[in-house]
Amino acid sequence: MHKTMRLIMLGGLGVTLVLAAGCGSTKPLHLEARFSQIEIGRSNATDVLNLLPAKGALHTDSSVSVFNKKGWSREVGIATFSQKQSTAKRVVYVQRRSSLTSEKIYLLIQSVIPQDLLELPYENDMRKHIAILRYCHEAMIDDARPFNEDQETESVIGLGRTALGVAILQVDKRPREAYKLLRKEGFDFDHPTLNTCHAALRQDADNIYTVAIRSKATPDPFTGW
Repeated sequence: MHKTMRLIMLGGLGVTLVLAAGCGSTKPLHLEARFSQIEIGRSNATDVLNLLPAKGALHTDSSVSVFNKKGWSREVGIATFSQKQSTAKRVVYVQRRSSLTSEKIYLLIQSVIPQDLLELPYENDMRKHIAILRYCHEAMIDDARPFNEDQETESVIGLGRTALGVAILQVDKRPREAYKLLRKEGFDFDHPTLNTCHAALRQDADNIYTVAIRSKATPDPFTGW
């Protein structure tokens, strides 16, 4: 009897370790490559809808949200379109990887930034960069609002939103390190539940910027975007 129980316990431990290893995988998830193909200012609504799977998709007149889960991983992508030109003006992508011992986040926002915000007379570059981060944070909240009734979508988006909020506070508190936002290594900050994270900002065109947040030990989110 004792031998049988021991074998059951060992078998259960083996399954747990396999699950934990799988959850810690850094293999790209299903929606990641699809959303990375959306070209801000160029891809139209038809292009985007053809790229994205119908399963897990929710729609409004000017945006589409897609949710996907596999094992302990969750991912949400939202594409928002310009009402005048019907081209993509912003992509919000959040990936959440959970395991028995940790939780990791990968947030990427690529957006058209209003010209009037970029042309304000900022005291220095740091203030301009913080303004861009804040704009993206607010835009993320607005883009997700139509889909908040879906609890799984809200959970993943909420984690990304909080991570970006903490990053903005930390950049504001540590102005001498703000230049790291534009460096490859990124700006490191501590998150209450995600531990060490990296924030980065990249200018892709005159008025198009990409903001990225990632937990330590996750792949560089700019890769492939």
